[in-house]
Amino acid sequence: MRISRLSITFLWLFLIGAVVPGPACAADAPAAGVSTAALTVDQFYRPVSQRDPLKASTVYNDEQGPTSKSVMADIAKTTFSVYNLFLAGILEDARSKEAMLTDSATGAFYTLKAGRLLDSKKKQVPGVSGVIKGKQVILMTEDKKIHQLNLHQKE
Repeated sequence: MRISRLSITFLWLFLIGAVVPGPACAADAPAAGVSTAALTVDQFYRPVSQRDPLKASTVYNDEQGPTSKSVMADIAKTTFSVYNLFLAGILEDARSKEAMLTDSATGAFYTLKAGRLLDSKKKQVPGVSGVIKGKQVILMTEDKKIHQLNLHQKE
């Protein structure tokens, strides 16, 4: 059964009320009045935050501005020590294990993955390697010093 375009158009006009069978007509209908005022954009849209979305955000990971971010990176490089690290957690999936470490002195985050210690920008920390064994992480430095960290250990 094929329906022609003319019958589809007629059906559409009938459904929207343009074609009304019988004596009723659009001119006979009473005029509709608007009882409420139209909403303005400010009344209709109330954003959660007042930040302008077209301006660059100054918040980055640890809620520091872009100028202090570079200063924090310089401090972290000069004061890094494996003895300041604290084991925050261990993640394990079917392929690998990862350990999340935090620096108690600077607050920087590190990840031990596949034997390499990575900083928050996924760059390898030179001279430090490690192993994850159960709920324990063993970190080794270039000068053969070993530091063991246990999960759920007090700082």
